[in-house]
Parts: sequence; structure tokens; C-alpha cells
Amino acid sequence: MQKQIRFGLILTTAFLLIFIAACKKETSAEDQAKVDTAKQALQSQQLITSSFNIAMRGAEKADGLIKADDRTDTCGVVTVVPVDPFVFPKVITVDFGAGCTDGDGKFKTGKFILTVGAIWEPNATISIVYDNYTENGVKLEGSFTFKNLSTPNAGIFSIVAQNIKLTDANNYTLSYNAVQTYTQVSGHASWWDWSDDVYNVTGSINSVLTNGETVDWTIQNPLVKANNCYWVSAGTGVLSINGLDYLVDYGSGNCDNQATVTVNGQVYPITL
Repeated sequence: MQKQIRFGLILTTAFLLIFIAACKKETSAEDQAKVDTAKQALQSQQLITSSFNIAMRGAEKADGLIKADDRTDTCGVVTVVPVDPFVFPKVITVDFGAGCTDGDGKFKTGKFILTVGAIWEPNATISIVYDNYTENGVKLEGSFTFKNLSTPNAGIFSIVAQNIKLTDANNYTLSYNAVQTYTQVSGHASWWDWSDDVYNVTGSINSVLTNGETVDWTIQNPLVKANNCYWVSAGTGVLSINGLDYLVDYGSGNCDNQATVTVNGQVYPITL
């Protein structure tokens, strides 16, 4: 009788362990799906920061600090019209043609076009629009507008993203609008040197995914974006996807494309 009881207990314990393991596996798979959704939604932030990089380089060229053919951070062909450094606005076109691998490692095709005002003047603007432009096979549409709100002590730029849409080869889409502020925290004294500028990023993004899910991205601790880095290197924020919150952490300052997403108390690394 005791052997039967012991055998029954062992069998029950075994079933419980299998059940628990199965539940953990199911939960893990469910969480991974959520992490994948979060990663897709975060493309909006990366696109805004990379567009800011483009805008600042455009402003530098328009100011006559560097020539179009001196540009080394892009594989595209750059043209500036008009070439007279004292005439604004300027139209700067970066043409990637049929495609090339850019300095950030992404394969790009098509064009992006900047219209650059005398950006050092108060309320001057830079706009960016896409012309049949893709990154790693993802088509980008819509426009960004950057406005100079700077003070004597710091460069400050507001960024408005309007009707931005990303579409990949599988027709996955991400549509969003955003308002963010870039406040310079380093490099203001050497105003002529673009490469040493560092900005704190604040603001929010409102997105809609292919399946209709809504995503609200709110920055908690300012994101850190250096002009000499393609990626956000620090800062945190919260993604709210259909009302469920995910904590995103960009790290402690390393220039890389890594971040973490925390879901249900579990921390998952992601590559942006």
C-alpha cells in the first residue's frame, strides 16, 4: 500500500513538473511575441533619431562648413542647390540610386530630400521627405520637420513627424506621428564641430501596427543621442501596447544597437 502511495505521489509530482514546464514554455513564447511587437514599434524612435542625424548634417553642409562631396557618413550621392552659401533655403538631396550599404550598415535605395533654412536663426526649419526610399527593404513614407528653438547656451530643436509609414516586404506596416525635443547637452561651445554634439531627447510617439494595435511610446529618462553615433546610447521609456506597459532601457552609454525590454518581470535583450 505504501509503495502504491509513493508511486502515486511520484507520478503526481511528475505530472505537475511537466505541467509547470509547459506553462512556462507557453508564457515564454507569449512574452517573446510581445517583445517582437515592442521591437517593431521601436523602429519609430530609431527612425526619428537617424532623421535628426541627417538633418544636422544637412544643416552643416548648407552652412558651407563642409562640401557635398566631402561627406563620408553616407554611400549616397549628395547634391546641394543652390551652391551659394549665402542663399537659403537650400535643397539637399541624398540619392542612393539602386542601392548601397550606408555607414550605419543599412542597405538603402531611393532618395531623401532636405529643405534647409538658415537653421542658426530662431524658428528656422529643416524638412525631410522620402522619395521611393527604403532601408533594408523597408519602405519609408512621410515627412519630418525640425525647428530651431535654441537659446544662447544650448541648441534646442523640436521635431514633428507627420504621417510616417514603414512597410516591409511582408506588408507589415507601422504608422505613426510624433512630437519630440532634442536639447543639446554637450558640444555647444565648439559650434563649428558637428561631431562632438550630444542631445537629450524627450517626448512621445503614437503608432498603429498592421493588426490595428495602438502603441504609445513615452520617454521617462531622456534618451541620449550623440551625433557621432547612429544609435540611442542611454535612457528609458515605456511602450504601452493596447494598455499593457513594457519598460525599454537603452543602456548606460555604449554606442550600439542594443536595448532591453522588460515584460512580466522578465528582461529580454533586443537588437534594434
